[in-house]
Amino acid sequence: MSIDYGDARVGIALTDPLQIIASGFKTIPNNIELYREIYDIYVEKEVESIVIGVPYAERSEIGFAAKKVVDFTLNLFDFFKKNGIDPIFFEMDERYSTSSAQSSMKEIKVKNKRKKEIVDQIAAANILKDYLSQKKKYLIDIEKFRKINEERLK
Repeated sequence: MSIDYGDARVGIALTDPLQIIASGFKTIPNNIELYREIYDIYVEKEVESIVIGVPYAERSEIGFAAKKVVDFTLNLFDFFKKNGIDPIFFEMDERYSTSSAQSSMKEIKVKNKRKKEIVDQIAAANILKDYLSQKKKYLIDIEKFRKINEERLK
């Protein structure tokens, strides 16, 4: 499963059991039910791990947007732990996933009504596709994320 986190909406993508194809699955409003919905998908679809798209700044620095994703990741991790699951998270640099998704939608001529509905799913699918094609996988160090988040709150 991959997640494209946004302030208003969160895109979810899934892969097949052989991890060959990445497909947009769902767009979830970023509201109070977000963590529960992601958890339910994780359990229902028997997900092995979660790939989080982190929008690093130009020189791979942690900027404002990336810090929001770090905070979200920590909250999601804690929600899973409280519900008895110890999730495995990987990170993918996703600084261009949404603009790439918008370009894809132009190419396939997605109607304006549907753009908001699916752009986050396509971005999540792009993140997952990039992750699947990477030889080296970057496991998220939760303690490192906690330190980044603590610095953000100072």
